[in-house]
Amino acid sequence: MSEQRDEQDATGISDEQLPEDLQPGEDNPLAEPLDDNETAGDLEPGELLEEGKTPNQWDEEHSED
Repeated sequence: MSEQRDEQDATGISDEQLPEDLQPGEDNPLAEPLDDNETAGDLEPGELLEEGKTPNQWDEEHSED
C-alpha cells in the first residue's frame, strides 16, 4: 500500500530542472510536447522516431570507442 502512496505523492519537475540533454529544444525534438490538438493516440507507431537512429547505428557508433 505504501507503493501506491509514494506514486500519489510524487510530483513532476519542470523542464528547467532536467539535465540539459533532456530539455526540449531543436536538438531534442522528442522532448517537445505534442500540439494542443494532438494526443499520443493520434500518432502512428514510430512516428515520433522517424529521424532517429536504428539500434544498429547506435551499436556501431559505440563499438568504435
